[in-house]
Amino acid sequence: MIVDMSELDGKSFACIDGCGMCCLCQPELTDEELRMFESDDFLRSGLTREHIDGRRSARPNAIKLQGGHGACYFLKNRRCTINEIKPKFCRQFPVHVHVLRRIQLNVNLSCRGVKEEKEGSMRAYGKTLISSIPENQLVAELEEARKVAHEFDERCRNAGIYQSPERLRAVATKLLPLIETRDGIAKLLAFADMEPEIGNLPEEEILSRIRATHPAKDVESLAQQSNYELFDTDDISRLPVYVDEQLRWIVFHSRAGKIEVEILEENGALQHLMGFDADDICLLQRTDDAMSLLSRYAALLIARDPFMGNVASVCDQHGYKHDLLTVYIGVLGTALLDLWWRASLIATIKGRRRIDYHILREGITAFDLDCLDAPTIGAFI
Repeated sequence: MIVDMSELDGKSFACIDGCGMCCLCQPELTDEELRMFESDDFLRSGLTREHIDGRRSARPNAIKLQGGHGACYFLKNRRCTINEIKPKFCRQFPVHVHVLRRIQLNVNLSCRGVKEEKEGSMRAYGKTLISSIPENQLVAELEEARKVAHEFDERCRNAGIYQSPERLRAVATKLLPLIETRDGIAKLLAFADMEPEIGNLPEEEILSRIRATHPAKDVESLAQQSNYELFDTDDISRLPVYVDEQLRWIVFHSRAGKIEVEILEENGALQHLMGFDADDICLLQRTDDAMSLLSRYAALLIARDPFMGNVASVCDQHGYKHDLLTVYIGVLGTALLDLWWRASLIATIKGRRRIDYHILREGITAFDLDCLDAPTIGAFI
């Protein structure tokens, strides 16, 4: 059984007192946990059938969020009141276990307790996590996920758009130097927008065509529109959450042409912090060290199986009309553009007029949870 833990290398983790970022996610209980919760009046009072993704389960097997979209029912003054028996969902954070063609462990970089350290390794944590999951469950989940992956591959082959995961990653990895240039993201998006038929073209020919592509001119409006639409919902539970350096839970909300910056309280109440005209959030210039960090984050996305699964999901949504490599390049470019815009928003909040390494790192903190939450094939377990 293949288990990829490479993303855990070079990182350490220590939970930050008073953060509570993971407590804004809604845990779904295992059957064993559900039996324990149902046997206790206090624990049972925190259960609900309603899931924030819109599902309604037959049995109450999820934990309530305060006010419907605030923190976990069992969080009080940013302290877990059931810490000793908290669900597996909570205990494994900030590591996610994804199954597709293999099992892969991903690290949620929106968690402020995760630090990059050359000598650091979360592998020991990852091994403990994997060993806590029954082997028969891992085998069953992997077998089902591989069926889904095979079905997707067959649809792509039948449509004449198939590209292997290895080829997709190889081409995208060779694009990392381009991503570090000022027009790199705009070139990726312009190339994907042309919807080229790639087929069996040699990798160097593909790379040459992308490098020669004229940059898209509408990246500013594209970034603004997609992010404004993301924030334009009355369902607070669906709004992106950014835990800032003061450990405030910040949500961004679009209303009437403005981006409202609000603080989310435990009970689900919102406190207005500031607001901007949407047109005032511009894509800011990035320093060289920020560009280097952007390229490293792109390399992380390329290595992630959930990102590959997201590309498959987008391909499926578009009816298998475009070459899979074209879809991959478009999804990668869009993700990096959204990160750039999110970092620009944070810079604007802080009164900064450019994106340096620190601001882009804050952008990743604000963005990575959304990236891991994107629709994907396979499953998180």
